[in-house]
Amino acid sequence: MHNLEGRDFFDNIRRSVKISHFVASIIPLALLVYFSVQYVYPYVSGGDSSNIPIHIGILLVLAVVVSVLGLILSTKATNSSIESAQELNTKINSLFDITKQFRETLHLDILLKKIMESAMALTSAESGALILYDEERNLKCRFSSGTNSGTVQQGVLKPGEGIAAQVAETGKAVLLNDVSKDGRFNSGPDNGSGHKTTSVVCVPLIYAGETIGVIELRNRKQGHFTKQDESLLSSLADQASISIAQNRARERQHSDFIHITEMLVGAQDYIQNRKGHARRVASYANLIGKELNFSDAELKKLYHASLLHDIGMLKIDPNDIWDKGQSVHHPKLGHDMIKSISQWRDSADIILYHHERYDGNDALQAKDKDDIPLSARVLVVADTFDVLTSQYSFTVHLDPETAIKDIESNAGTQFDPVVVKAFKSALTDTGLISS
Repeated sequence: MHNLEGRDFFDNIRRSVKISHFVASIIPLALLVYFSVQYVYPYVSGGDSSNIPIHIGILLVLAVVVSVLGLILSTKATNSSIESAQELNTKINSLFDITKQFRETLHLDILLKKIMESAMALTSAESGALILYDEERNLKCRFSSGTNSGTVQQGVLKPGEGIAAQVAETGKAVLLNDVSKDGRFNSGPDNGSGHKTTSVVCVPLIYAGETIGVIELRNRKQGHFTKQDESLLSSLADQASISIAQNRARERQHSDFIHITEMLVGAQDYIQNRKGHARRVASYANLIGKELNFSDAELKKLYHASLLHDIGMLKIDPNDIWDKGQSVHHPKLGHDMIKSISQWRDSADIILYHHERYDGNDALQAKDKDDIPLSARVLVVADTFDVLTSQYSFTVHLDPETAIKDIESNAGTQFDPVVVKAFKSALTDTGLISS
């Protein structure tokens, strides 16, 4: 869309320039006609053209030559300016596409690669590096690319060491087209590399008023880096900073989510003295889900529900955990605990119904057996199997084949027959039970 608008804009400019040139060319032509009629025509009409003063002829010829040359030079200069403006317009339009790509990239390593490639393409740089502050505010090269990317200093950059570190400290861009004349340039990485850095443009990455790193580009492929290159790179850096900061926030959020999940899973297993129970149930449930052709989204919801299916136990007095009259409420308590958490909300109903009987008898929450989600029917089979086979079983734990037979004997009453059949098939495929 932006490219179409840009072409129309410059086509209109070209038309306007052609009209202007035409109008401008009329004026000298009109003067030529006037001088010809005023000074030349009388001699020609009188048959005395040989007596036309030489200076008038020279002036007329010069006027024609100057007019033509002026028109040619004006056209050439105008076309050159329009071409430069079109090139700039193309680069600005590409920034829109680049920004969209940045927003849609979810993984930081891929994002950094795209930022570097885009920066080098916009400025025709031979090489470049993305240098970022880490969590401890150490400035490190996170990604480098190009013909002489090996000259980029690795490891932690010391304060004030080289142009990149100084740009990171001051938050101000630097453009150098002869680094040998600037004492800020650190030539150490160039030494022995076989490459020579001649020019550098370096801009800060700033987010929420804080410098989070820099983009450093080296050696333009043709000519020198320009102020336009610096300006375009700064615009790209503004968008890159936002995407990097948001991507890091997502990664931290995901990491926090994993740690919180681990804590809760460990706590619910500990309070019931069932080490590893939740993870084993999640593994069995995943086998059944795949056997039943669950989608990736359904498997994810089932996985979270399996990990947290006993989370409601944390709201029951530890002295009452083995009291059936109290523990029977843990599905509802667990449901209420996670239903408001966006990451787990879709798993809440699976937890709520995971102790319901398939035949609907002695219903806890379901009004009818059709109210029970298929994932909850999967979870109760996986949960029961682990309880029967675990060393932490209520009774003497069973071997897998005996346990699956016990579950089969209750298919159609306590358990969904389709789920039981799928689980037996999955266990057979994995070799846990014989065919």
